[in-house]
Amino acid sequence: MVENDDERRKRQNEEREDELRRIPLQEIDKAKWPRGVREIAMHETGGLGIDKDGRLYWNGTPVEIVSQRLDLTAWQNIIGGAVALFTLITALATSVQAWTAYHDWACKVHWPVATKCPAEPVLRIWSE
Repeated sequence: MVENDDERRKRQNEEREDELRRIPLQEIDKAKWPRGVREIAMHETGGLGIDKDGRLYWNGTPVEIVSQRLDLTAWQNIIGGAVALFTLITALATSVQAWTAYHDWACKVHWPVATKCPAEPVLRIWSE
């Protein structure tokens, strides 16, 4: 069944209204805009484009998202390095403790282990 133009427009309008209910239009505060920035005029919207992968272009040039670099002070770098080092030491110690606990338990229940289990203690009664 082929829908006519009126049905298609009505369906598109309903979809757009549903989208606007789920994600309302954003309030724009131009006071926060940097000096020298203005809004795009209607006749300039032809400069916006998108490729098959969804990348945004302005006047044929890809729009790049510029992120801010995180710069730490010398002390913050030292503290961060110390935290990373102590975290690594803690992880290694936890791994050794877990392996030791497993080995001890596996020896008691006679499961296979990577290394030899200690000999079971022999109960000796001393008599003279």
